[in-house]
Amino acid sequence: MIYHPNISSRICDIILRQIGSQKLKPGARLKEELLTDELGVSRTPLRDAIKRMVKEGYLEAEPRKGARVRKFQKKDIVEIYDIRMALEGLAIRLALPNIDPKKLVELKNQFSGKDVKVLPKADARLHYLIIQNCGNKRLMDMLNNLAKLVHVFRLAGYGSPTWSAMAVSDHLQIIAALLRKDPDLAEKKVREHIENTKRQIIADFGNNQP
Repeated sequence: MIYHPNISSRICDIILRQIGSQKLKPGARLKEELLTDELGVSRTPLRDAIKRMVKEGYLEAEPRKGARVRKFQKKDIVEIYDIRMALEGLAIRLALPNIDPKKLVELKNQFSGKDVKVLPKADARLHYLIIQNCGNKRLMDMLNNLAKLVHVFRLAGYGSPTWSAMAVSDHLQIIAALLRKDPDLAEKKVREHIENTKRQIIADFGNNQP
């Protein structure tokens, strides 16, 4: 049973994790009866969560058929990551003077380790650190709105050894630029990383795109 101040938000988080882990695959229909039993919730908060996720673009609703996991197309990926590239390039420049070097060293150690399970969390932590230290609330809100979509791709991507190795290298370069306090290099590296990620996603899921 879920106990949470906002049950619908908690349900959204759980469904997002299931999408990211491929438990709910693209195109899969959400079966309300099974989900209410699995999550220990009533249909009202579940339906509220589904409506919210349809509005935010994670699910698609079909009349009289319910909701299904959205199948992202190449155009969706390009738009999401191009917007992210521009916004996070600005955010890292603004955040650089405010980021605690100790936290960067901790993340460097995590990315340099051999435990693959920590990589998605370290990835999320680094980007969160950049966003939270940029000092621009509107920019933070825009990036946080993209973060859940990006998180879905991040979880799926770390299952690929090629993607995992690329992401580790990219993040270590971003951290090095931040530790050097070099805003030009930091922006360059974060933009390169986001572009690399976009290309990898398109390559990995290309067979499902027009």
